Amino acid sequence: MSHPFQESLKNIEQRLVELSKIVTSRQSQYTEDMFIDNDEFQRLMKISPGTATNWREQGLIAYSQINNKIYYKMKDVNKLLDDNYRPFKKK
Repeated sequence: MSHPFQESLKNIEQRLVELSKIVTSRQSQYTEDMFIDNDEFQRLMKISPGTATNWREQGLIAYSQINNKIYYKMKDVNKLLDDNYRPFKKK
C-alpha cells in the first residue's frame, strides 16, 4: 500500500514533466516566430551589409521591410541554413 505522501510526490513529478513539455514547446515556437533586425542578422551570420543585401536580392532569405528597416524571422534564417546544408561525405 502506498503512502499518501508518495502519491502526492508522484502527482507533483507528473505535473512537472507536463509543464516542462509545455514550456519547451512554447520556447521553440517563440524562437521560430521571433524577428531580428538586419544588424542582428549580419552579426549572427558574420556577414557584411552588402552580403545581406545580395542574399535578399537573390531570394535566399525571406524578409519584411518597413520603410528602411529590414527584419527576418528566425525560422527563415534556419531555413536558409537548412537549404544550404551540405552533409559530411565519407572518403
